[in-house]
Amino acid sequence: MTDSSDHPNIHPSQPRSDPSEYKVGYGKPPRHAQFRKGTTGCPTGRPKRPVGISIKEILDGDQRGKNGEVISRREAYVIAIVNEALRGNQKAFSKFMKLMHRSSLMRREESKNPTVVHVPTRTMTHEELEDWKLHNFGPPND
Repeated sequence: MTDSSDHPNIHPSQPRSDPSEYKVGYGKPPRHAQFRKGTTGCPTGRPKRPVGISIKEILDGDQRGKNGEVISRREAYVIAIVNEALRGNQKAFSKFMKLMHRSSLMRREESKNPTVVHVPTRTMTHEELEDWKLHNFGPPND
C-alpha cells in the first residue's frame, strides 16, 4: 500500500486503493468510498458548547428584595421555598425539610401542648382477648 506522503497529489482524506483480498458487502464499503484512518468526514466537527454560568456563580450573586434591601440569592431562594411551603405547596415543603436536614438546622423540641398522646402498651390476658374477639367479630359460626 502506498502512503499519501509518497504521492503529493493525493489528499489525506482520500482512501487508499483496494487490496485484492478485500470483499465488498454489507458493512464493508469499497475502499475508495472510505475515509483514511485518523481522518473524519466532518473536519469542522460538532460545535463547542458555549461557556455557561455555573450555579455557584448564580447563587453567589446579590438580589434586591421587595423592600429594596439587598440580599444574597441563596437567601432569596430559601425565602421563596419557605413562602411556597407556607402556602401549602407539598413539594416546596419537602424541599425545605431536606434543606434543613442537609444544613443540620433540624432540631427536636418538646412540645408544650402535645397533640399525640402516648399510651403505654400492655399484653392482654386470654380472657380479655376472647372478650374482645366476641365483641368485635361476634360469636363463632360452628
